[in-house]
Amino acid sequence: MHSGRFLRSLAVIAVFACAVFNNGFAAETPLSRQISLQDALRIALKQNPSTLLQQQEVNNNRGLLLQAQSQFDPVASVASGRTRDLRSLRQDEITALQLGGVYSIQDQIVDTTTHRVGIDKTLMNGVAFGTGVSVTKIDDSAQRLTNIQSQTSGRLSFSLRVPLLRNSGTETVGAQVAASDAELSAAMLDLLHVNSQTVFNTAVAYWDTVARRKRLDIAVNAEKRALELVDETRKLIAADQSPAADIDLVVANRAEKTTARVAAEQALIDAQRVFARQLGLSTVEMSALPDPVDPLPGYNGQPVEVVTNVERLVRAAIVMRADLEAIRKREAAAQFRLVAARNNLKPQLDLNFNISYAGLAEGAPATALDRAYFSNRSGPSVASSLSLQWPFNNSQARGVLLSQAAVSDASIIRLQDLEATIAGNVSTLSISLVRSVAQLLEGNEAVRRYTATMQNELTKRRLGLSTLLDVVNIEDRQNNALLNEVQLQQNYANAIAQLRFELGMLVKKRDDVYDVSVNDLLSPAISAPDK
Repeated sequence: MHSGRFLRSLAVIAVFACAVFNNGFAAETPLSRQISLQDALRIALKQNPSTLLQQQEVNNNRGLLLQAQSQFDPVASVASGRTRDLRSLRQDEITALQLGGVYSIQDQIVDTTTHRVGIDKTLMNGVAFGTGVSVTKIDDSAQRLTNIQSQTSGRLSFSLRVPLLRNSGTETVGAQVAASDAELSAAMLDLLHVNSQTVFNTAVAYWDTVARRKRLDIAVNAEKRALELVDETRKLIAADQSPAADIDLVVANRAEKTTARVAAEQALIDAQRVFARQLGLSTVEMSALPDPVDPLPGYNGQPVEVVTNVERLVRAAIVMRADLEAIRKREAAAQFRLVAARNNLKPQLDLNFNISYAGLAEGAPATALDRAYFSNRSGPSVASSLSLQWPFNNSQARGVLLSQAAVSDASIIRLQDLEATIAGNVSTLSISLVRSVAQLLEGNEAVRRYTATMQNELTKRRLGLSTLLDVVNIEDRQNNALLNEVQLQQNYANAIAQLRFELGMLVKKRDDVYDVSVNDLLSPAISAPDK
């Protein structure tokens, strides 16, 4: 029930991945019970948990960049309010009103209605400016009794704040934006590196599954031959052509082969589980894992010149490794924040400037903006001031500076350490690849020789020139040579993938597309790009 659903979803994933990952692969979906390496890489890049998590980390950094940019967004404000102020009149105020013919008032009620619209913006260099339009209507009950109408005034104002010491300059005020942008670039480079790790780990898991399948086939064939040898020996003993003691040797040999076959089956199950996790399959879907169809790569005489080009390869890796470039971006982000932290040790000294124009319309409603501003207009009114804030200990700023300096120094240490690690790994893996080729050629030769020796030993036994023990020993050597050949093929395939991963050559990013070439995982001909 689960198998059919999984295979249908697998086909959909492969088709969708063709559109997402334009890596030059054929558009065919995996076969019903088989999966190629190219399809495995597509699926892993689509749903491997590490890749999915890093994609969310990129989104998180996009959000942090937007938060940092928000301090420079224009901010519009609208306010509307009404207040009523009730107070008892002083005796002199009551006497003045009585002289004017008003005798029945003891309290004053002042109703104030205000409407305001404004917009403010802070520039990247720290300068902040704003403008606003307001209308205020004041209705005074005492004035109304003396035939003074309500007062409606309009005001247009402009404000400017210029920081002179702290929080001034693009390198300080815009530091968080620049740092967040660098952090976003680092997260995207980390995604490229995680994709490279995913491709490398998926290829290794794929080759391990293929190799363990071959080891199981070797173990099954060895067990089958051991069973045939047991049957043949029993017949020879029954015909008095072999001593009865030979049965102990062949049965013990069969038991060893059966044990090896059971161990190979378990090893294959373990490899399939690891492979399924690299593909991002659930526990239920693991049971429907298709069998790898691509064989282990063989060496076909391709040129292997990595040892003679180690220095060029190291230089190329230092440039191409995405995780190394990510550290450089984070070190740049730390430098942005460090510069800002040093600037913020200064006291806060701001120059404030304000200019406004006002109008007055008596008896107009609070909504009459045109009359309130254009009637009896006066101005400009100008105000300027200097404000100073000087914390004596400045512990906050000093603490931020110490923290950012430590982050910057740590980034430099990580950068230097990773560069040295990459240089050493490239040199070591280059030698390892060359040696894996030499070992594979010798392993192939051993298989050919032991296969011929086994045929000769069987012929000699039929002629009575060889013992049963000789046959068993030679067959064991042949099985060991076959198993060793599989291991050497796997080592060779892994050496190619590992060196290309160390060089940063497994995955290439073009815009939002990640390109992977399966041929890069099959050829030992690795050269530094001409740059």
